[in-house]
Amino acid sequence: MTAPLTKRVVAQRQLVAAIRLLYDDADLVPVYSLAANAWEIIDTLATRASVDSISDQTREHIPSGKDLKYDYINSPYRNFFKHANRDPDAAVPPLKDGNVESIVFLAVEDYLRLFRMSPVEFQVYQLWYLAKNEEKLSTDAMARVLDDIRKAFPSIRNLARGEQLSMARSVLASVQTDANLKKDPRTEGYL
Repeated sequence: MTAPLTKRVVAQRQLVAAIRLLYDDADLVPVYSLAANAWEIIDTLATRASVDSISDQTREHIPSGKDLKYDYINSPYRNFFKHANRDPDAAVPPLKDGNVESIVFLAVEDYLRLFRMSPVEFQVYQLWYLAKNEEKLSTDAMARVLDDIRKAFPSIRNLARGEQLSMARSVLASVQTDANLKKDPRTEGYL
């Protein structure tokens, strides 16, 4: 008999799958869908647990009258991917790599803050994303992770996207066999 599917299990599995697909340079539609689904679960759980999430911090910087979930995550892509009854002949612009990577990061970061542990895929993704987007962190935050970022992903910003993804796959493969990382209480197994 297998264990029941909890919201945490479902969110974790969707997000792990999204990261693996992204690193394999797969179609961005399923990556976005999986990440957005996972994010919604994680965001709700974090709100219920009164966790200071990155989503809450992001909400503080959204223009008045706009909503993170409805105006930035669900619209236009997530709702378009789920529904055909409103306008079956509609189209949306292609997804951008950066937008998809950002929704994955939002979900990963909120998961880490909520559960204080995560699978290695989330840990690698967090460093990979920050290595590519150093400008998005405050100087204090960057100082805490800069050595880890540069060690894991040296000069990643100078690489083409395919090489960045290849580097991520390589780092993920190497840490999946790291016995010390597996023993770390912040490392969670696949649920």
